[in-house]
Amino acid sequence: MIQRLKRLGSLVALASAVASTSIYAQTPGALDASFGRGGRVVTNFGGTGDMARSVVVQPDGKLVAAGTTNVSGATDFALARYNSDGRLDHSFGTGGKVVTDFAGSYDSVGAVTLQADGKIVAGGWSVVDSIANFALARYNSDGTLDAGFGTEGKVRTDFGGVSSQVFSIALQPDGKIVVAGYANVDGGADFALARYNSDGTVDTTFGSEGKVTTAFGADQGFSFAQANSVAIQPDGRIVAAGSAFVGGFGFALARYNSDGTLDAGFGAGGTVTSSFGLNCRGFSVALQPDGKIVAAGTVNADFALARYNSDGTLDGNFGFGGKVTTDFARSSDGALAMAIQPDGKIVAVGQTFVNANFDFAVARYESSGSLDAEFGTGGKVTTNFADLADQAYSVTIQPDGKIVAAGIVNIQGRTSLALARYL
Repeated sequence: MIQRLKRLGSLVALASAVASTSIYAQTPGALDASFGRGGRVVTNFGGTGDMARSVVVQPDGKLVAAGTTNVSGATDFALARYNSDGRLDHSFGTGGKVVTDFAGSYDSVGAVTLQADGKIVAGGWSVVDSIANFALARYNSDGTLDAGFGTEGKVRTDFGGVSSQVFSIALQPDGKIVVAGYANVDGGADFALARYNSDGTVDTTFGSEGKVTTAFGADQGFSFAQANSVAIQPDGRIVAAGSAFVGGFGFALARYNSDGTLDAGFGAGGTVTSSFGLNCRGFSVALQPDGKIVAAGTVNADFALARYNSDGTLDGNFGFGGKVTTDFARSSDGALAMAIQPDGKIVAVGQTFVNANFDFAVARYESSGSLDAEFGTGGKVTTNFADLADQAYSVTIQPDGKIVAAGIVNIQGRTSLALARYL
């Protein structure tokens, strides 16, 4: 009887230990040990300058990261696909990696997205004769270029002989592709958007021959603005967000009708600017199911978020007067990407400066704008890959709720693609 009780006590203790371990392993914000090495993955393409600017998750759980590689002095589009455990998917490209050259001196991906048919669209820029142009490439699911898109899978778009770059892509339900970035118009910089048909031809029903530029700060005599993110509302209207200098840098948003004209029912004639303080810049935008718009970026070296009503006014029910700031460290914090979970929580990623080094920074917020106390430490998580510079540029939410951040790490003077996955 005594031995039986001792055995029962041991089983209870073991069960408690297992339960405690299980609870600890499932702590929201903890690195997912089943991904890569301790939740981290680093990928190099063989050169000295690789980075990921965008990441998406496929329906089958595979992850596609896209950015830039520099091999032998040439900078090209770089894509890598990973299995759900973080290993490179060898059915994609060469050993899981694809490099695409646009015959320019510098080609780089700003964003990547997935079509419903499994094809992958990457957008960025290609520099020829010192002028950057919008550049897009579409890939089949095996990583080969899609010959049915543009010219042998590639498209370049000129904005009248001035430099232009793509930083974001959104797909319409009809298969058309909307990209956003900037163009150097009249010696300054404007929001720049273009829309393409599914075959890569420019959609001439959008704006002027498929292109739209939007200036900010006309009263000051010049425009200095850049769209860093774009999203499409269920009604077909297009929201672009980024930064603009209007007496100082601030968040900038523009909403367009489906034909590319500015939506007069949004802000002041279709545009909105919001300032939090010094050095305020917007980098990401996402749409809530209720039609509200969330933007994320940086202000005074802190994470910054703002939420807007459908008409462009700040939502007073979010944070303080529609704005939220989050400090990770004494300096150099910034949110560079953001996503909204199905439960309405908001995940922002970027960088923070810790112990003289940059680390991945992740924060999760309740729908009210307050930090989610159950995530990480008081709603915040930092992740170190190496001893130099780690920075997250993109985030995606897997169907199982896990969070994947992608960006860049610097290890012994060589930069690489970096991914981290969080519970």
